[in-house]
Amino acid sequence: MFSVIRNLFKRKPMWYSPEDPTPRVKCECCEYISIAESGNYLICPVCFWEDEGTGWELDEPSGANHGLTIRQGRENFHKYGASESKMVKNVISVEERNNYEYRPDENTL
Repeated sequence: MFSVIRNLFKRKPMWYSPEDPTPRVKCECCEYISIAESGNYLICPVCFWEDEGTGWELDEPSGANHGLTIRQGRENFHKYGASESKMVKNVISVEERNNYEYRPDENTL
């Protein structure tokens, strides 16, 4: 019994990876078309926001994003270039960002 449990902890984590990684969905934070599909907790390479799915209100805290709201994430993106200042090291360069389509909402901030 203990060997079964021990073996479970030894396994490497399996991360979800979409079958087709082509970006088709707009990130709710940076508003670039940078996510392959919505609702599977994929991380945006442009701003490092973790996508929980659609339907979030601008001021609703996101559990996957350390309690930040979309509004706060957007403000941080415009200020730092990432959804949080400490995530700047993880995002793609401004030059690489040009490979993605930008589609801002009317109520961006």
